[in-house]
Amino acid sequence: DEPAQGLSPAVAARTYALLAALDACVVVAEQRLPPAPLLGRPAFVYVLRRGSVVFAGEAGELDGRSGTSAERP
Repeated sequence: DEPAQGLSPAVAARTYALLAALDACVVVAEQRLPPAPLLGRPAFVYVLRRGSVVFAGEAGELDGRSGTSAERP
């Protein structure tokens, strides 16, 4: 839950690089998505708003999509 909260951008990038290097499915709850390249392999993203899924797809599809209000650092 919020693995990058309170971390400097460099440390947050390293944290996501380590998560991406794991040979496993990783579930991350995060209010601010890192840039797609930091997610490593293709990442499937769910965006929730008030308990409802408003977007489901690959992280790269989210860029520039209106109505999801997902923030990027």
